[in-house]
This record gives sequence, C-alpha cells and structure tokens, in this order.
Amino acid sequence: MKLYVFDHCPFCIKAMMAAGYTRLPVTQCIIDNHDVARREAMIGYNAVPILEKDDGSFMAESADIVQYLMECSGDSLAPARHAEALSHWLEAHQHTLWSLLFPRDVQLPLPEFRQPESIAYFTANKTAMLGCSFARALADSPEYIAKMEAAFAGLDWLQPPSRRRDSRLSWDDIQLFPTLRNLTMVKGLNFPAALDAYLNEVSALCRVALYRELAC
Repeated sequence: MKLYVFDHCPFCIKAMMAAGYTRLPVTQCIIDNHDVARREAMIGYNAVPILEKDDGSFMAESADIVQYLMECSGDSLAPARHAEALSHWLEAHQHTLWSLLFPRDVQLPLPEFRQPESIAYFTANKTAMLGCSFARALADSPEYIAKMEAAFAGLDWLQPPSRRRDSRLSWDDIQLFPTLRNLTMVKGLNFPAALDAYLNEVSALCRVALYRELAC
C-alpha cells in the first residue's frame, strides 16, 4: 500500500499514525503541495491523505483510512473518551494555532514545499484564512506563544498511553496528537512536562517524528 501525504497536514498525520502504529507495509509518499491535478486524478477532488490499496484503488478521508488500516492489521484503537472536549479545545484555539503553524510550515525543509510553486500555493491559501501575511503572524509570535502556553492548561488531564491503557493508541490520540506534534516546530513554545511525555510516547508508538530539531 502507498499513503500519499503532506508531512505537516494534521489529517495526513492521523493516517501516518495508524500506519506506524500497526507496522503495516505502507510506503509513505510525499506529494507536492500545489499538485492539485495529481490528487484529483486519484480521488476526483483535492484532498489528502490518500491511500492506494494493494488492489490499486484509492481511499480518501483520514478517519476512513485509519479505520481501514486498523482492520487490515487485526488491531483496534481504544474508544474516544474526550472527543467533545478535544474538539472544543481545538476550535477555541484555532486562530492561535494557525498563526503559529502556517508561517512555519513553509520555513521548515519539508518535502511538500520543495517547489516554489508549492510555497506560493500554500501561502496564498493560508494567508487568506489568517487574514494577514505570514510575516505579520511571525512578528506577533510572542503574543501567540503566550496564548498557546495558557491554552495548554485545558489539557492538564491528558496522560500518555502507558498510563491506564497499556500503551494502546486511542481515537483521542488520533484527534489531538497531530496538532501537538506540529506545535513542536514553534521555537520558544514551552510544553508542560506531562504534554512533553505524551508527545514523546505517542511519537515513538506511531513512528511519527516530532519537529523539535527543526523548530523556528
């Protein structure tokens, strides 16, 4: 099987987590961010992640891909216990997250942005969502970092998988880890010790690397 993704995309990270967790023979393929035509040729519309199955057919939608990979492995995820709370937290801090992450996505040496056209495509789309330039958002980083560090208090209940669930991945992890993992690209952002432990453990469990060494 092949999994077509962007390394930075939270939805792609969900599928990457399942592939790494199950240890299935899935080849990860990074595609250019601006190559809409390639994605449309596979699934008929512009979206990632995309799973190419062994029979040559394609599957989209991250949750469906996660479920399919789990079924292929004969394993299952622990049920979500905090889905509503996590959705609320992510929504409440969405603009702060965007402001910290979007400008840095194109500053890191990520393979989906190796072409200038990919950077231009991403920048045009995401600055429209932000309502300001990446330069402006970066300049305001101290403000957004302070807001994000305060927001972490809303996750003070979070525990790593080794605590009370025998290192079993859950649907809550699939929902939250991608965002926390991407926040490791933000230089100067301080994570509480419990969140650090959570990130390290889920990263190892799913074989999805953190961005700490690339933080900017």
